[in-house]
Amino acid sequence: MTTSLRLTLNTLAAAAILLTLALRAGSLPGGGQKVLAGVFEPETVKVADGELFVVEKGSILVYSLEDLRLLRKFGGQGEGPGEFKAADFWYNTVTVLADEIFVDGFDKTVRFSKDGRFLKEARKPLGISRMVPVGTNFAAVEMSHIEGDVQFERLLLYGADGALIRELARQESPVQSVTHRTEMIPDVLDFAVWEDRIYAERSRLGFVIDVFDSGGALLGRIEKGYERTAVTREHKDQALERIKSDPFVKRLGFGRFESMSTLVWPERWPAIRDLTVADDRIYVRTAPTRDGRETWVILTLEGTDAGRADLLPVDDAPFLATLNGVKYHTVHNGHLYVIRNNERTDDWELFVERIK
Repeated sequence: MTTSLRLTLNTLAAAAILLTLALRAGSLPGGGQKVLAGVFEPETVKVADGELFVVEKGSILVYSLEDLRLLRKFGGQGEGPGEFKAADFWYNTVTVLADEIFVDGFDKTVRFSKDGRFLKEARKPLGISRMVPVGTNFAAVEMSHIEGDVQFERLLLYGADGALIRELARQESPVQSVTHRTEMIPDVLDFAVWEDRIYAERSRLGFVIDVFDSGGALLGRIEKGYERTAVTREHKDQALERIKSDPFVKRLGFGRFESMSTLVWPERWPAIRDLTVADDRIYVRTAPTRDGRETWVILTLEGTDAGRADLLPVDDAPFLATLNGVKYHTVHNGHLYVIRNNERTDDWELFVERIK
């Protein structure tokens, strides 16, 4: 079977899966349209309080989950209060708190009221991404810490005054700027905050999750035996097509991108591809499985097995967004929410699947 035929069959299979899910789930809880009007280049997505939050170019778009009506829009690009500076290779992220909306930008964090009113902002160190409140402190990832010839990603804890408290975890970055190497299936340092705890996956060590309190004290480690899945030729073809479709790589040209770095293929998938904590459960996305579905391992907050689920694939964020730890999916109230670009219509659509 040729590579082009194999990719075509994979695309058709994936389309069939998504169509089945849309019909089974009604696309949305309660049915209704699934197209996200006004979304063109999303940065990240979250669900809370019956609403879908999409960040795009510094704007926060809030949709009704019932029918995907755009309810409000705030923020935006710029350098004024409540605005976010545009920067290459940067993705803004949002955290929905009990009474506020917290947005992490390139050089500052901003707090808005639930109805989108600007409240306050604070400067932050450059190169620190995915900043999330935890207690009175903040967890964030430093993406480009270099020691000798090795570049690391570091999970750091900052105080309310913006001062660094301590390093919580580190791992070698999937992008090595000194030695010019790029992992084609990137293993990114991922973390999640739930209530007053920080959950950090340590996938380069295996199926390992470290748990910290809001002050940075290590509370324990969750570790499971897990046989990592081999990376096949088919997986490489799919990953290569995904990289070629990245907006930055398309503008640059894949040939030039390839000449800038040695492209490294792993022999096996990471034990943990990404991590979500919601509904008092730890949801761990693992490697691809049968029929194009992906296996998620579900744990209690203490690390006890709570089930498995084979869910629709969620690899739709651009390659460079993935390197930044950005996701186009989220878990809320026992459902997986995924946004995807419809290549035929160029619309962004929401797909929802109940986690059984």
